[in-house]
Amino acid sequence: MVAHHSAAHSHEGALALTGANSNMSDLVIAGGGLAGLLVAWRCLTTGNARHITIVEGGSQIGGDHTWSFNETDLTAEAFDWFRPALAHHWPGYHVHFPDYSRRLDIGYCSSNSASVRSAIQPFIDKGQLVIVTDARVAEISDSTVRLENGDTIEGGAVIDATGFKPHPAVLLGYQKFVGQIIRTRSPHGLDVPIIMDATVAQGDAYRFVYCLPYGPDEVLIEDTYYEDGPELDDAVIVDRISAYAASKDWQIAEILHTERGILPITLASDLEARIQGEARAAPKIGLAGGLYNAVTGYSLPDAVTMAMRLGDLPDLSQARVAEAVLAYRRSHWQREKFFRLLNRMLFKAGKPSERYKVLQRFYRLDEPLVSAFYRGDLSLLQKARILSGKPPVPVGEAIYNLSEHQFMKRHRS
Repeated sequence: MVAHHSAAHSHEGALALTGANSNMSDLVIAGGGLAGLLVAWRCLTTGNARHITIVEGGSQIGGDHTWSFNETDLTAEAFDWFRPALAHHWPGYHVHFPDYSRRLDIGYCSSNSASVRSAIQPFIDKGQLVIVTDARVAEISDSTVRLENGDTIEGGAVIDATGFKPHPAVLLGYQKFVGQIIRTRSPHGLDVPIIMDATVAQGDAYRFVYCLPYGPDEVLIEDTYYEDGPELDDAVIVDRISAYAASKDWQIAEILHTERGILPITLASDLEARIQGEARAAPKIGLAGGLYNAVTGYSLPDAVTMAMRLGDLPDLSQARVAEAVLAYRRSHWQREKFFRLLNRMLFKAGKPSERYKVLQRFYRLDEPLVSAFYRGDLSLLQKARILSGKPPVPVGEAIYNLSEHQFMKRHRS
């Protein structure tokens, strides 16, 4: 249960603005990360938008990331649409624990910033997608994005895709990682990914190593931690990546790329409290809207689903967009209740050094259940199967953390 957010050139540049934008776009998206880019791509593909503006605070859209997911996380229609943005596709993956190892024959996929940028590049070339970079946002309303320099950009509809921000109504743990793409001196021997190698030393967090084979002598190695706080000591983890490579007899010929991530893992949330404070605000998608798998942190499946829903609306009026986004956020929150419970078990009901036992037990379950878990579509019987049997955490601590409402009260007071 892991997510990894690890460059084709695009014609980006600052857009000169004075006061209101006279060439108002059908849609303005604040934030040029994955969620915003996919919405723009889908809406321009279906034709319910003819002109979209993306406002990005950084120097380029898409950042410098890797996003991975199970093929079964998407519907067949969604996967077929997203296919041009894929960078890699494998027929399965391995997991390793101190007492158990397994290969799962579930298709596994990886995209990155370059592959997503490449997919949307034709719309930039045609002038339908305007990218405003190095534009720090001061305020986002349901009709306007105001920049720190005083310029404003207006749209028929505005969406907030500016990424995750802490909120008192959301209680968190964290998934943190440092990853390096290395070139090995001889073939590394991996034919499919290792998405979880928890045979490594655990310490004060649930730790595992994640490996994606990009070629016979090229592999991404990420050292990942499920921990209570967001602190991340990059230098220490880089040394551990080198030690892991050595343990596999992978001699590093070259380090091609280094990345890092600190992702929210939701323990409990009060969505309605958040919504009440968002009056007159633009609809929030992606991490800004809490749209990610609470346990794994995977955000790509929700980003694709949201893009499909908005792109397939009959029009992009602000009212329709706001209604569609809010409906999805509410259904997502309801669907994720069980996953937030599992997080409370993982983070609060056992010793950090023994958190791996929860995952070790989970991966002994049947493949259709594992697939449904990642997809966020568990039946009542499957949920019962996950919770049945001898629990891998103390029973008293598990019961203490069952109620999300009580957990929120205890930890917000």
